[in-house]
Amino acid sequence: MEYRECPVIPSKETLKDKDEKVLNKRERYSGVCDVYSPEEARAMADELRRNRKNSSRKVMIGVMTHPIVLNPDLPIPEEVRKDVSKEFPALEKMAGGFTDDPDVLNTIHIADLYGPEGPWKAQKAPDVFKNLELCVKHGGEYLHAIQLDITWPEPNEIKKFKERYPNIFTILQVGKFAIKEVEGDPQKIVDQLREYGDSIDHVLLDMSMGKGMGMEAGKLLPLLRLIKKELPDLGLAVAGGLGPDSIDLLEFIAKEFPDVSIDAQGNVKQEDAPRDIRGHMISTHPADLGRSNEYIKKSCAMLDNPLEK
Repeated sequence: MEYRECPVIPSKETLKDKDEKVLNKRERYSGVCDVYSPEEARAMADELRRNRKNSSRKVMIGVMTHPIVLNPDLPIPEEVRKDVSKEFPALEKMAGGFTDDPDVLNTIHIADLYGPEGPWKAQKAPDVFKNLELCVKHGGEYLHAIQLDITWPEPNEIKKFKERYPNIFTILQVGKFAIKEVEGDPQKIVDQLREYGDSIDHVLLDMSMGKGMGMEAGKLLPLLRLIKKELPDLGLAVAGGLGPDSIDLLEFIAKEFPDVSIDAQGNVKQEDAPRDIRGHMISTHPADLGRSNEYIKKSCAMLDNPLEK
């Protein structure tokens, strides 16, 4: 299966100059969300290097943000802003865990976790191009990627962003709201993904969306197969309840898609990590280094194995 590569560590000029050459696109990643220490990010990269089978696999170091955080002047009720500020890191802390380690993929996840059910009644993907540019601004010189945890953002907005920032790796999450919007039809999901052309590098299938709920491989495999068949250049990623105690959830997917990318959030934290009233993990509470390293080690044992003949 062909995968598009994640970018190598860019220089300061790379992020500023849209005319830089397009970077290699064959790498894959194992992600840990909510990391705010560069020392811990490097420790996770060391763990990956000790255990990975393929040198193109990186550790994604993720941090969450929200349009309300990115836009301090957005006119919203104060109680809503206070709730969001408890769940997402402040702008000045957003890139605190980013590092220049060559095996790290520093990533901002821009999220509207609640979709139309949110207390602020946000419209679908409001001002997505502006918010992507704000991610670049506040992500700093070591920002490599942006993940859109947004329900089917306007394709032209993503294409416009990719034209301006071709070396920023882009990942589109397909979660429960996105699937509900297309009535759960796998072909409609693929048709929607096709609208983005080459402006997205990976698609992340994630039904948990930060709640730590275990993925169901039996439901994801048919969709992964269809995406691979119809959009062979689009990288594949999965998430949902992965952690050091639940890596077996990945087993059947890894056997068929050994170079799949993965991401984890809730289950790489301590068991008593706080959640909001809807069950989502509080992003300001960091991932646990020990649990994250154990998850990386166990996932490396399962991933990048040769396909059985």
